Amino acid sequence: MDVAAGLSLLAQATGIVKNMREIDKSFDVAAIKAQMAELYSTLADVKIAFSDAREAIHERDQKIKELESKIDVITSGEACPICNEGRMKVASSRKHPQFGFAGVQERTLQCEKCSHFEKRLHDPSGVTKNNR
Repeated sequence: MDVAAGLSLLAQATGIVKNMREIDKSFDVAAIKAQMAELYSTLADVKIAFSDAREAIHERDQKIKELESKIDVITSGEACPICNEGRMKVASSRKHPQFGFAGVQERTLQCEKCSHFEKRLHDPSGVTKNNR
C-alpha cells in the first residue's frame, strides 16, 4: 500500500468514528461493538499502509544516494579542453625530480574520449607555489 491508500483508510476510519457518535449508546451496544471492531481493523490497515510507505520511501532514498554516488563518479575530473566531452583522468604519476621528497608529483592526464594528454604538477602541500 502507498500513502494515498493509507490516507483513504484514515478517512474511512474517521467516517466510522462519526457513525459511532451517532449511535445511541444505551440503545444498541451491539452496533457500537461492531463499529469498534471495524474501526480497529481499519486503523490496523492504516498502520500497515504507512509502514509500507515508510519502507518504500527508505528504499527510494537509498536508490537516490546510489545514483548520486554514480553521478559523482561519472562527472569526476575536469572536462577535456580539446573535445569538451571527455574527462581528464590521471594516466600516470611519478615523483617530481626536485620536489618529490615533499609529495609533489608529475602527472599525465588523458582524455577518455579523444586521447588528448597533458602533463601537470600535483602539489597538495603547496611547496612549489613560489617557484612557478
